[in-house]
Amino acid sequence: MGKTMIAANLAMGLANRRRFQVIAVDFDPQNMLRLHLGGDLSDGHGFVGLFEKAGNWGDALRQDQKSGVVTLPYGQLSTKQTLATDGILAQRPDLLWKPLLRMAAAPDMVVIIDTPPGPSVMTQAILPYADLLLTVLAADTASVVLYGDIASGKTYSEVKSERRRYVINQFDPVSRLGKAIGQGLTDKMGQSLLGKVHRDEHVTEALAMQQSVSGYAPSSRAALDLNLISERVSHYLENLR
Repeated sequence: MGKTMIAANLAMGLANRRRFQVIAVDFDPQNMLRLHLGGDLSDGHGFVGLFEKAGNWGDALRQDQKSGVVTLPYGQLSTKQTLATDGILAQRPDLLWKPLLRMAAAPDMVVIIDTPPGPSVMTQAILPYADLLLTVLAADTASVVLYGDIASGKTYSEVKSERRRYVINQFDPVSRLGKAIGQGLTDKMGQSLLGKVHRDEHVTEALAMQQSVSGYAPSSRAALDLNLISERVSHYLENLR
């Protein structure tokens, strides 16, 4: 549903406004966040290799040359190693949230986390400390069900309702079903909806070029939508100060 694209472009949008320092963290073993921000795909370094070694997480930070955004990659582990890491974090979630909270404690620092799809040990570990939970939904029937679960507290109950926000991605106003579902979700979400990102071929083109959408096609509809969402998130965060 475009969660990684939204996370990457939000990080870029906030960094460009220079109101905050931004670190984009990848919780997804697929390591796709760096692909959106011009990262080195051959670089296997990341924070997951530092749990058992008690290493300095600052050593895993990378500043992407194209975007200028600082990222904390997941790293590269085998499936066996990933499961072992999840087992460690299930017993010691503080090994994850404490270093991240130390990073976020710096003045004007914003830590944006791209979480893996579905339930995960890492997501559960950090949710109680989130200032904002931004859920990306598509204008389809599955998203209607997911929104209902989140709004009712069945999913992500660790985050208070006033800290939950939503984005509708790949919105197609030409599709009758998409338009109807999008309007229905908009009515239900009210002020918690930060915006809609319209379906736009520039999004996939930007990914192919390893650029943010605003960097690749700043005048595109998707770029304008993403900029508006970044501005609204910026205002939300400023109100937390």
